[in-house]
Amino acid sequence: MKKITLLSAILFFGAHSMAQQFRLISQDNQGVTIGHELAQQPFGYVTINGQQHVQFGQTHQVLSMESGAPALPLFHTSVRLPEKGNTVIVVEYDQVTEIQNVSVAPSKGNLKRNVNPADVAYTFGAAYTENAFYPSAVATLNDPFVWRATRGQTITLSPYQYNPVTKVLRIHENLRVRVVYQDHIKGLNELKTTASDNVMQQAQNRFFINSVSQKYADLDEDGEMLVITDSQFSSAITPFVNWKNAKGIFTKVVTTAETGTGDVAIKAYIQNYYNTHPDLIFVLFVGDHEQIPAHTYGISGGEELYSDSYYGQLAGGANDFYPEVFVGRFSGNAAQIATMVSRTIEYESSPAAGNWMEKAIGLASNEGQGIGDDGEPDWQHMRNIRTRLMDYGYTSVSEFYDGSHSGEDATGNPNSTHILPVLNAGVGLFNYTGHGDVNMCISGNFSSNNINAATNNGFYPFVISVACNNGSFSSQTCISENWLRADNNGTPAGAIAAAGSSILMAWAQPMQTQDEMTEIIAQAYPDNIKTTTGGLFYNAQMSMLEEYPGTDGKEVMQTWIFFGDPSLQFRNKQTMPLTISPIAGVPLGTTSLAVNCSVNGALVAVSQGHVLIGKAIVSGGVANITFDALTSDLPLTVIGTKQNYASASAPVQVANGALGIEELELSIALYPNPASTALTIQSLNTTIESAELFTLTGQAAGMVAQAQNGTVKMDVSGIAAGSYLVRITTPNGITMKRVEIVR
Repeated sequence: MKKITLLSAILFFGAHSMAQQFRLISQDNQGVTIGHELAQQPFGYVTINGQQHVQFGQTHQVLSMESGAPALPLFHTSVRLPEKGNTVIVVEYDQVTEIQNVSVAPSKGNLKRNVNPADVAYTFGAAYTENAFYPSAVATLNDPFVWRATRGQTITLSPYQYNPVTKVLRIHENLRVRVVYQDHIKGLNELKTTASDNVMQQAQNRFFINSVSQKYADLDEDGEMLVITDSQFSSAITPFVNWKNAKGIFTKVVTTAETGTGDVAIKAYIQNYYNTHPDLIFVLFVGDHEQIPAHTYGISGGEELYSDSYYGQLAGGANDFYPEVFVGRFSGNAAQIATMVSRTIEYESSPAAGNWMEKAIGLASNEGQGIGDDGEPDWQHMRNIRTRLMDYGYTSVSEFYDGSHSGEDATGNPNSTHILPVLNAGVGLFNYTGHGDVNMCISGNFSSNNINAATNNGFYPFVISVACNNGSFSSQTCISENWLRADNNGTPAGAIAAAGSSILMAWAQPMQTQDEMTEIIAQAYPDNIKTTTGGLFYNAQMSMLEEYPGTDGKEVMQTWIFFGDPSLQFRNKQTMPLTISPIAGVPLGTTSLAVNCSVNGALVAVSQGHVLIGKAIVSGGVANITFDALTSDLPLTVIGTKQNYASASAPVQVANGALGIEELELSIALYPNPASTALTIQSLNTTIESAELFTLTGQAAGMVAQAQNGTVKMDVSGIAAGSYLVRITTPNGITMKRVEIVR
């Protein structure tokens, strides 16, 4: 059924631009039916050659980007598909209005951010000489894709069509389209397995319009990690691996001697590991491009398309860019890797006090009106992000915009003397949208030199850069790398993670990623809560890929490099306390622990000898953790974590001797405590064999002492001040004592 109404431009100009609304009408074994409606909004205009033209970029999020052709709104949604088969799309219902004597502005094309859109003239290409509606199809299907164990497809609707010769604008106010399954025809990117995969089901249920509501576990990002390192960084990354296992992320580390050093070999190793470890969700590279190369998709526009996200695309074909795992990178020398490890553990376990994580910086150019995502110039895009963050609960979002835009944006252009003091005082998020270079954010004149001069020890932002070349690291050190390498007086400064493009970046597409990431941070979607930096970034990237499913969006997915630990829990609220009650010792053969914890929803993990053996979520104040029967008398480490809380830990002794744990502890004397230079350990009724010093998170502190005549003398003069555990071995068992080292 089709209804066509002919109306003059006078009636509709100023009142007929529209926003999208998709709805699921029905689905069955033969297909899925979707409705789309438009709600009225004012038109925007631009003057070209002295004549007014409708410019949809002022009122709509995504426009067609064929240079010289009419720039018309596009709308996208995605459907979940059967594992196999082809699909076609059919328009079942169409209510149409036509407006006469309309001039529509052409697209300037997909501009990169090394170009000021205002400097690019409007050109009217071949489409403006053809007596036909553009685009020719109202509804099209993009290539099917595979996202872990789910197959999907993005629908593109073009409810606006324009005939430039007759100057008729056709508006499809109500569309009903049906995606028809053709299971007798082989389709693209068919699933090879029907195995279930719960890791990303919450995100997928929100992503696909035809998902069926289900109840899933709270930890949507709960999965395993694979660390691939150059062998020279094995020692530097060990504390990181130990910490991840201790906090509840099963983490395996391999060297490039095992994986190979080429991109094909490394991808094959990750693919095989994913096939046998379906809960894999995080991959971390430890090394620069020379040690672990970024993949190249070839040359486009004179630039090499270097990519790390390539390694996370483990299902579907070569044209499927939806990631199955989140990929990050620690890039630097051994000392710089150690800085990144130290910063990560500090951030997750015991962040600096204060409300710095509730503050942010927004830095933006003055360009992009009508070209950016939602038609916004960079500064307006950043102000809208600021409003969203402040509504969520951020206490401060500094406005640093080129030009003068009132509000908290100072007159004129910002520079590093304005930005650096705010960074040093502490922010948890740093968004940039503007022009860039390898070591520079052009707006603000903020460079790697400024980062290296920063004194923001303990106050580490998550940096998202929508700019050209801020992630170009293949042949030089880029600003995103410097964010992670930065230290001040030998202790970490800089950023906890940074995302930057390896090429000249597209204008509009990455702005959608920044918008969506803001929405996820602000918990706009109760069924899609993300707490990790990788979960935030890559889910937002998938939103961008749905809104911009063409070549231009795929290129952004390919070439935006994520530097940092993708499994790290992002902080956006002031740190709250979390406590675990002391736990009595357990005997060999124990198969479970009931851990009392002060925060429901926290994750409590149990490890032994740096190996994760069990974990559970706290409910009713208790985490009930089960594991295989204990066969080793090594102490257990119990750690509780939750986003925006400090971590808590408790050692648990494992007894294998005649004495009970309490008797064994009472028989050991340790003095002085606190200690500054020497520590003495004696027993009243047994023999001490050895003693070893550990951090509270179970990491060896590099101090092992053997007994002399049953007494241990331990030199602690070279140990950093802080709280430690001494593991004391006797013939009757092992006990742990806490000691304070002071300076």
